[in-house]
Amino acid sequence: GPLWIPLFGCFLKFARLRLKHGYIYLAMQDLERTYGPVIGLKLGVQKVVVISTYDLVKKALLQDEFNNRPDGFFFRVRSFGKRKGVLFTEGTMWARTRRFTMRHLRTFGIGQSVMKEQLVLEAQNLIDHLQEMSESGAVTMHTAFDVAVINSLWFMIAGHKFEYEDQKLQEALTLVHDAFKLMDTMGGVVSQMPFLRFVIPELSGYEELMEILENLWRFLDEEIKIHERKLSNDPPRDLIDAFLLEICKHDENEDTVFDRENLLVLCLDLFLAGSKTTSDTLANIFLFLSLNPEWLRVLQAELDSVVGRSRAPTEDDLPSLPITEAFLAEAQRYLILAPLGVPHTTAKDVFLNGYRIPKDTVILFDYHSAHNDKAYWERPNEFRPQRFLDEQGQFRRNNYGLPFGLGKRRCLGEQLARSTLFLFFTYVVHYFDIEISAEHSKPNLNGYDGFTVSPKPYYLKLTRRSSCDDDPHVTRASTHDGTFGLLRRGLISLNS
Repeated sequence: GPLWIPLFGCFLKFARLRLKHGYIYLAMQDLERTYGPVIGLKLGVQKVVVISTYDLVKKALLQDEFNNRPDGFFFRVRSFGKRKGVLFTEGTMWARTRRFTMRHLRTFGIGQSVMKEQLVLEAQNLIDHLQEMSESGAVTMHTAFDVAVINSLWFMIAGHKFEYEDQKLQEALTLVHDAFKLMDTMGGVVSQMPFLRFVIPELSGYEELMEILENLWRFLDEEIKIHERKLSNDPPRDLIDAFLLEICKHDENEDTVFDRENLLVLCLDLFLAGSKTTSDTLANIFLFLSLNPEWLRVLQAELDSVVGRSRAPTEDDLPSLPITEAFLAEAQRYLILAPLGVPHTTAKDVFLNGYRIPKDTVILFDYHSAHNDKAYWERPNEFRPQRFLDEQGQFRRNNYGLPFGLGKRRCLGEQLARSTLFLFFTYVVHYFDIEISAEHSKPNLNGYDGFTVSPKPYYLKLTRRSSCDDDPHVTRASTHDGTFGLLRRGLISLNS
């Protein structure tokens, strides 16, 4: 990597590259072109290694030595100066908290029929909400999915769902969006040069960060207090109840993960992940569709031929919707919102590709490079869902895609995220025609750089589609075969 200077390391060079390219991952890729697929940086007090290409990313993700989490200022301040929660912990704390969380999320919904029922209800509420919004003009789409997505998780965590008009929730969701734009994947300048919070607390982002955290802690603390007041010896109703009952059992045990602070940080981890990643993915996909309406027509044609116009899509339709499934798989590859993922650290000194990487080095995986690796993706700069279709037009998985990570740190909400993404996406495509609002500027695919790449505000005109049945002369086979023929001949494809 580039040369280091005292105190700053190569921070100044990195800052110039970020300013030049507009995004951290593009600054890293600039350095990768000079120094290769494994680059070493020193950003203030942080030692960082960025790993790129599919082969090296996969190799490192599957090694336990690369699966610890950072312990810098940002990663501790969000959990009261300690290692708490499930997102930025490791070892016994992480293993016990993750095991408890997964067990109870399954108990209260994930993988159960109740989850499917709740997702259908939430999808119906989403359509009603969008219909109501569309009657007043263009719909604000970059935040349109926030409430529906958090509700798909929150009924398992807290036993209830939010109303769209809930002012406290809207304020909390705004804080979430602000937090993701404020901090980058390495924890921002307050993690690289922590002393700056005393020198320039406002410019370093420290004051805004603490204000965001305090408000989110307060919002989640109120939820926990409601559960504490209603807690009984009856079987728990949700994850918070279950955790509080464990706190009671382990009250005198100091060596336990079951304490109130850990519950609060766990709720923070789940709220942030559950309300941001899937909602931004949906928002970005519909932004893309508005700029490429030919794909909307393809997707609607497949849905109409399989589902018809007299009912809503269901998850059971998924095997009969190969183009839709391929479109979503390609969207997650092409429109990647977390190009550097969640940071890892090395658990001990380790060698990779001939380099020795010291213990406690921050590791960033360049998922963008893995998803655009020409060794595994033909013409990766093109949007081509047909890469996920076989010769018969059926969906085929591509094991080189890593939308949910890999290894023991793989996203714990993957199953819920996949179901939510498919159902909410197909509902909106099925029920609405979509156009760019003439009253607003053209949507911009280049989002805000931060912990993830967040979509910028954009507005669309939504028009309710007819609910009458298809023309009986249009059969499923003719619609599917015609569209698949266009896909195979490359007549429906987009260059970046």
